[in-house]
Amino acid sequence: MNEKRRGYKDAETRRIIQRAAELDAEGVSATDPRRLREIAEEAGISAAAIDQALREHEASEAPASRKTERSPGKRLVTAIVAAIVAALIAALAFGSKPPL
Repeated sequence: MNEKRRGYKDAETRRIIQRAAELDAEGVSATDPRRLREIAEEAGISAAAIDQALREHEASEAPASRKTERSPGKRLVTAIVAAIVAALIAALAFGSKPPL
């Protein structure tokens, strides 16, 4: 790692954080809906939005897609982590305190 670098541009920061979130989410085996709602609330995501995302996710899970190697919940967890990261980056970019 190049620790001597003074900083990263906003686009670089988003890509780095997004990739780190994806890597971190790959290790998650399962997250129940209650915990997903807690994570969303901590990130400032409305209950209505997380409920809609859960409904859309469940509707998109056809029996054929369950045969894939990737756990069905990992895509949703990745999406929520990405939303949290985006909220934090937006808060940092606009100089406000993160919603956590």
